[in-house]
Amino acid sequence: MLIYLYAGYNLSFDRYHKNAGNVFRLVMELHLDKTEFDKGAPYIEYQTLKTQYPQVDKAAFLISNQSFIVNINGDVNKRFKEENTVSFTNSEWFDLFSHNWIQGDAHVLDVPGNVVLTEKAVRKYFGNTDPMGKTILFDGKPVKVAGILADAPFNTDLKGDVFLSFSSLNTLIPEYATDKYFLNDWGDIGSIYTAFVSLKNPGDQAVVEQQLLAESKKHFGVNAKLFVFKLLPLNQVHFDTRYGGTVQKPMLWNLMIIGILIMAIAVINYINIVVAQQTKRGVEIATRKVLGGSTWQIFLQFIVEALLNSAIAIIAAFAVVLLMLPVANTYLFVDEPVYILSYFNLLAFTGIVLLCITAGTGIYPALLLSKVNIMRAMKNNLLNIPAGFGRRVLVVFQNTVTQALIICTIIMMMQVYYLRNTDIGFNRKSVITIPVGQLSATQKEQFSQSLRQMPAVQSFSFCNKPPSSNSQRGATFQYDNRVKWEVTPVRFAIGDSAYTRTFGLHLVAGRNVRNGQATAEFLINQTMAKMLENKHPENVIGKPISTGDYKGVVVGIVKDFNVKSLIEPIEPSMILQINELQTNLAVKLSGDETSATLNNLQQSYQRILPDQVFSFQFVDEQIAQLYKKENIQQKLIWLGAVIAIVISSLGLLGLVSLVTLQRTKEIGIRKVLGASVTQIGLLISNDFLVMILVSFAIAAPISWWAMDKWLQGFAHRIEVHWWVFALGGFTALLIAMLTVSVQSIKAALANPVKSLRSE
Repeated sequence: MLIYLYAGYNLSFDRYHKNAGNVFRLVMELHLDKTEFDKGAPYIEYQTLKTQYPQVDKAAFLISNQSFIVNINGDVNKRFKEENTVSFTNSEWFDLFSHNWIQGDAHVLDVPGNVVLTEKAVRKYFGNTDPMGKTILFDGKPVKVAGILADAPFNTDLKGDVFLSFSSLNTLIPEYATDKYFLNDWGDIGSIYTAFVSLKNPGDQAVVEQQLLAESKKHFGVNAKLFVFKLLPLNQVHFDTRYGGTVQKPMLWNLMIIGILIMAIAVINYINIVVAQQTKRGVEIATRKVLGGSTWQIFLQFIVEALLNSAIAIIAAFAVVLLMLPVANTYLFVDEPVYILSYFNLLAFTGIVLLCITAGTGIYPALLLSKVNIMRAMKNNLLNIPAGFGRRVLVVFQNTVTQALIICTIIMMMQVYYLRNTDIGFNRKSVITIPVGQLSATQKEQFSQSLRQMPAVQSFSFCNKPPSSNSQRGATFQYDNRVKWEVTPVRFAIGDSAYTRTFGLHLVAGRNVRNGQATAEFLINQTMAKMLENKHPENVIGKPISTGDYKGVVVGIVKDFNVKSLIEPIEPSMILQINELQTNLAVKLSGDETSATLNNLQQSYQRILPDQVFSFQFVDEQIAQLYKKENIQQKLIWLGAVIAIVISSLGLLGLVSLVTLQRTKEIGIRKVLGASVTQIGLLISNDFLVMILVSFAIAAPISWWAMDKWLQGFAHRIEVHWWVFALGGFTALLIAMLTVSVQSIKAALANPVKSLRSE
């Protein structure tokens, strides 16, 4: 049920919108030596599609991830920091996507100075007061509340609580008023620019993409082949990680397969346990037959028993899932909670599972037990059901699944630990980042003086983000006196002269950058230096580089560092000093008196930026967010492995019970003849030991193949050694043998006189 909820919840994302099947997101591929993917689209492309393409029915544009200080009634206690949660759009967005309006309508966003809030934002800002018509301040600038939206469903990637009218953009963010590229440049592409279109006929997708290729030739000339604009169907947005998707469909299919396998071994084990228990009902079954009971009646009796057992289990599971879901959202699905969208669908799924389990657990035992020999059953009170080849195959199957899950879990835990705790080329320990926005030179100096007086502050830097982050900043560039621009783009890390010290970046050649130089100075990593000057990388020092609007000279080379997650390979990277993008303050702490230092930082922050709201985040936490998808996957596989271990142990217990029942007389005779408890225990355990070893021989190559394929998705990955498989196999063997030993020792300790007398 839990896997069904997780998979069904993710598969339902943004399918509730009216005409969702006709809606597409505009995305871009940049074809350099390695293809780059961007979920953003230029504003001019949206305008062109809306006005010049007959295949387009509607189009919408939104600028997302904007940050503001929101102030209510000028009250200091009602000041809120909205970090990357505010959007700019107009009524077209709400014509394209389904929203429930509580007050107002979409057209209020076509008027400058208006804002629309969701119910969640209203509760946050105004409590139970009606906000309609009231004025609130965004970075000190007045905006009127003109509409209220119902909170969006959980299953959407198009989240937003605050929508400002698009025509207010230049007023609230003056930089756009002077931006000569935003409105008219096809190359002005950013991930915060979100454009969607709905087509009159979804089948026209390929036609529109071909027309977009022609547009590229018109606007990019000889570079047209580099820029490829595409349409991504709305139902793929959640799953395409190239364009910001958060879940991959193969992971959902893998989880479903694991769920099916767990159910299969549960059914197998239930059959073994039921057959072992019902062998003592020989006299009951034979008596029913003597008194006129038909095979069909006895068959139906066992089916009903299986149905009742399964129904009780299903009801209990349903209750457990309802109780577990809040806990799972807290510890398992962190930052991506799962919600029950439809109790009807969940009940329907539960009903189907109930029927399948009843059929799987009831039919075989019922057929087996309804066809007993009357005379033999009356004589022995035990059913003679051999544990033949078929049952051995089932034991091997369930242990193969269990051992494969154990091995995969170990490898995934090691890889996730490696990703979260390994830094390539920098040190993020005890570093925090504090959003400060664009600071004046005076404010930077005030911060610097305050920080220098704090003993626990080892270093600090005005920067954009840590070296490893989810930033997509970068551009193509021109090196030295080469006529052609390089085909490989460079990634940007933005910081001042203290950036290298704060994050522990290692200078290997040249010198560090200096603040306030007339000519911009750059640091580049070893990969970029080697790419530009293969034989003598140090020759790049002193050479000019032009990239985008930035021109400067290389003054040093730093040891390779990764500007993205370790899933990606190390790319050519550059550290630039761009003052307007230095919107964070990174502080390296010594680890002593951290709480007191944070209090001092907050006091300095509030003194220097009295209109702002203090917040901070450890870089460790930011980097952990880069691997949340892998972390969730590892936890789910681990949970599946634990359940598989428990169920397979129960199955082994049932099968051992059946075997010991069938060998009661043999065990009694062996004890009379002097066999020890150890010898009898080994006698019963030997067969199971062989089956478990066979399971390991099958599980090891399967899990190696699966994990090798999974690890290929990471540029930086662990090496899988033989001891991982040995550990997985030994764990499964130990658990299985403990399970078998409990029942075999119990049988070995039984009084042989009683067992022989009963025979």
